[in-house]
Amino acid sequence: MATDPAHLGRVGAGFSGEGAGMQPGKTPPLSRGRALHRIAVLVLPDTMALEVTIAQQVFGRRMYNFAQLTGDFETPYEVVLCGEQPRHTLLSGIDLGELQPLDVLREADTVLVPGLENPLEKRSDALLDALRHAADNGARMVSFCAGAFVLGQAGVLDRKRVTTHWVVSKEFRENFPLATLDEEKLFVEDGNVLTSGGMFSATDLSLHILAVDLGYAYSNDFSRMLVSPPVRAGGQAQYIKDSIRIDTEAPLRALTDWIREHLDEPLTMADLAEHEHMSERNLARRFHAVTGMSAFDWITRERVNQAKVLVETTDLPIGQIAAMVGIGSAESLRRNFRRIVGTSAAAYRRTFKAEPALVA
Repeated sequence: MATDPAHLGRVGAGFSGEGAGMQPGKTPPLSRGRALHRIAVLVLPDTMALEVTIAQQVFGRRMYNFAQLTGDFETPYEVVLCGEQPRHTLLSGIDLGELQPLDVLREADTVLVPGLENPLEKRSDALLDALRHAADNGARMVSFCAGAFVLGQAGVLDRKRVTTHWVVSKEFRENFPLATLDEEKLFVEDGNVLTSGGMFSATDLSLHILAVDLGYAYSNDFSRMLVSPPVRAGGQAQYIKDSIRIDTEAPLRALTDWIREHLDEPLTMADLAEHEHMSERNLARRFHAVTGMSAFDWITRERVNQAKVLVETTDLPIGQIAAMVGIGSAESLRRNFRRIVGTSAAAYRRTFKAEPALVA
């Protein structure tokens, strides 16, 4: 809320006429007779403080210095931090102050679960019951990053299309088989459930919520104040690097390592079966069981992963890279690169290729 008495008369005055600068074209949905849309942010001992701060910054009190320039003094949201205990010192050492009880979460218009350091930790029955109650009560259920694991434990994500941080996608699928995970997206909206990927995807999803609630013109203007694109090109796919994980395809590690050494060759299922000393049918069944995809799809994805490294670290033309990773033509690489990574090879190179620092 505004803190300057000279501008108290502006309360509610700016929420019409989309397109007039930082003036929302509509208001978020309200319930239970409140004047503001209540966003209950769940704070747990292993909560990522940055993602709490993103929610507070986007939906909470408007910064006065910016408001003086834009006229956007009022927020239509009330952001309330909730927890099982009255206060936590987070694992990061940050203390976010006094927390409201879970009953506030139960009656919120939006429930937001930020990312967590320990996503696999079993949460209490009281917490999960509060989340289920909020969802049954019609609340919009939002998670940032690995906060999706808490909503998953509450059953809120069952039969929903969702995302989370790509590096824990394997664990998510194992724990929540009733949810459909799309780890390549920055954020996913499925009805009243909205989830985002890695930590900075919290900003992408927050801007999307502003667009839904207050209009796209307002969200675009807000993104300008953040110096952030309102919609980032591509998705999490451009950041995925399977080799970061040390346990990738452990049951087939010898085979996958061999494939990576021969990506420039025209590999066939017969070649793979001969290497593993088993029939093609048995290998195809085992490969799918371990990786969740066919051997052909895995090899194509791995060739694109290798292409990403070369695009990122060299100036080689796309046609030469295509030959080096076994895809063949430049056009085939461009097509598969966009399909798998979600952006073009040229755009990926502009984003990730290291440039020498400017010196005076």
